Amino acid sequence: MADLVTFTSARTSAETAPERERAYAPSVTTGPLSWAVPGGFDLREFLNVLRRRRAVILGWTALITLVAILSVFQLTPIFRAEAVVMLDTRKTQVLGQDVQAVLSGLPADDAAVRSEVEVLNSRALASRVVDKLDLTTNPLINHALAPPTFWSHYNPINMLRNYFAPANPVVESQADKQQRVHDEAVDTLLDNVTIFNDGRSYIIKIRYESPDPKLAAAIANTYAEQYLLTQLEAKLDATERATEWLNTHLTALRDTARDSDQAVQIYRAQHNLIGTKDLTVTTQQLSELNSQLIIAQADRTQKEANLRQIEALVRSGGEDSAGEVLASPAILQLKAQQATLLQKQAELSTRYRPEHPEMINLQAQINDVKRKIHQEINNVVGSMASDAASARARVDALTASIHKLQQSAAVQDEASVQLRELQREADANRLLYENFLNRFKQTSAQEDIQQADARMVSRATPPGSPSFPNRRSIVLMAFAVSLLTGVMIAFVIEHLDNGFRNADQVEKLAGTRFLGHVPAITAGKPPHHVVVDQPVSAYSEAIRSVRTALNFSNVDNPPKIVLVTSSLPSEGKTTLAASLAQSVARSGARALLIDCDLRHPSVGKLFDAAKGPGLLNLFKESADLSQLIQIDPVSRLHYIPVQGGTSNPQDLLGSQHMKAFLRHLRDQYDLIVLDAPPVLAVTDCLVLSHLVDAALFVIQWEQTPRQIALGAVKLMQTQGANLAGVVLTRVNVRKHARYAFGDTGYYYGRYGTYYGKEA
Repeated sequence: MADLVTFTSARTSAETAPERERAYAPSVTTGPLSWAVPGGFDLREFLNVLRRRRAVILGWTALITLVAILSVFQLTPIFRAEAVVMLDTRKTQVLGQDVQAVLSGLPADDAAVRSEVEVLNSRALASRVVDKLDLTTNPLINHALAPPTFWSHYNPINMLRNYFAPANPVVESQADKQQRVHDEAVDTLLDNVTIFNDGRSYIIKIRYESPDPKLAAAIANTYAEQYLLTQLEAKLDATERATEWLNTHLTALRDTARDSDQAVQIYRAQHNLIGTKDLTVTTQQLSELNSQLIIAQADRTQKEANLRQIEALVRSGGEDSAGEVLASPAILQLKAQQATLLQKQAELSTRYRPEHPEMINLQAQINDVKRKIHQEINNVVGSMASDAASARARVDALTASIHKLQQSAAVQDEASVQLRELQREADANRLLYENFLNRFKQTSAQEDIQQADARMVSRATPPGSPSFPNRRSIVLMAFAVSLLTGVMIAFVIEHLDNGFRNADQVEKLAGTRFLGHVPAITAGKPPHHVVVDQPVSAYSEAIRSVRTALNFSNVDNPPKIVLVTSSLPSEGKTTLAASLAQSVARSGARALLIDCDLRHPSVGKLFDAAKGPGLLNLFKESADLSQLIQIDPVSRLHYIPVQGGTSNPQDLLGSQHMKAFLRHLRDQYDLIVLDAPPVLAVTDCLVLSHLVDAALFVIQWEQTPRQIALGAVKLMQTQGANLAGVVLTRVNVRKHARYAFGDTGYYYGRYGTYYGKEA
């Protein structure tokens, strides 16, 4: 009764264990304090993985960083020199704005800048630099001249090249060898030079990297100089070619212009087309005669009109009023003489009679003067008639001459058409010759004043410090990359981890109840002894937690006969069975441990059982049941070991003797623990599972593959076994604490000293 009271009080004190377990085992992914981010990311789990795999992360990071440090100090320092040129869009007009260059300057656009960058990257320019600096003799460029190194001897590429080299290689001539060395130097130069433009200016930067800072500066400057020189040479070559071409064509153009002018002159002479450029002599004469004819016709008309007028006056007796008469000096003199005589006659008429001789003499003089006036008038009229006739004759003569010239001009006009064609051809040839001559003189004058389309902005100077390697940056980058890859490797390892570690994994994947963690014992003492010797240790408390969880698996009818099994051997099921039974015995209750593994028994080894009858004697007719049970002197645990072996364990374990034996023991013990074989090894466990109240399945923490364990659990469930739950054994509590799963194993690792001295 005392034992029963003790066992009952132990059960009562252990009733709160599940509550403590639930209190100490909150889910890290649920509840108000969850760190899970919407979308599935759990920050706490992420940090837990980093903490669990910190050895992998730190080891990988340290290894890669150390390799990077060792490697970076083995790298050859590289120096970078930079020369800067600028495309010059402002041209100096030495010869004036009207003089066009033979080779025009570069247009100020992006395409021109990109084209010049390609020119700087050309093999032709690199070849000029190689020749200028004689780089084929420099070991940094011609690697064949460099001293041999370990890498050059054991380079896999060189070894493969030498291995697959033909047995009888083609003999290379000296010229071919020099050309090959030159081409390799050009390739090396192009591999180490960088030409670039920022896309927003006309600046082009020429960078060269070399282990020798002076060589880097020399090559960058030579690149710029040779580039400017090629521009000048291109312009000079274009100017020389243009001058030579113009000079060649000037002779032919001069002869052509001269022949054209001579053809014009010969044609003029042959067709009597002598004259100015636009008028011939005949045309000029015709024009002049037309002018004279117009004047002659006007003169004739005037004279005929005057003649008719004076004739009319003569007939009417009024000739004295004619202007021509009045203009005659002789008539005027005779008129004055007549007036004098008439005045004298008037004076004498007062004294003399008409018959007076003096009056008659005076009358005769007057009549003589009249006669002379009349005669002079007739002379004037005759002279005017003669002038009119002469004017008519002149008009007729001019008209005849004009008619003759018009006939001649018509013939000459026909010849002028051809003349004008010849003249135009001669003018065109002369103009072309003059243009070529002017261009030839301008081009000849430009040979001495050519300018490059770019100019040097700054020369490269030997750098004082290497541009590569930047040891600090490389080491920091290696550290960052190794840290990142270490984290990735940690998560890959975590993902590939195929064991069980916490209650959540067991319950979700196995679909069964989780009963607790059993820590691994590291002190060298057998675990079932720890339960007795150290009852307040973490291991002992874990066993008590399993007992409590097992009792609460069926609150109304707690299991009294419990089967302990696993999927594979060596998962700690025998140790758990012995510890569980000793924990009950240590509390004062009656407990019995039966070794049901008839193939590989181990209970007897745990307790150093004395030789005697074992479980197999149960199936003998003369078996004495009292002799089957042995007692551990320390914990007072009753146990039945297995002595010997049998060929039909399934039949024995599933027999009526076994059933009757367990029914007989049920009333005598508070807990009977059956240590069964592994589920996947043999079918003994499945036979025994129908004889017990509950089965307790053991999985070794972190070691048992999930597929194996899940397969065994499923097999027991499909065979109708009453599976009370799963226990994780041999838990590394310190490592488990780093996982921060939040279950009992976490507290065993973090707060193991709370329960007393750790085992």
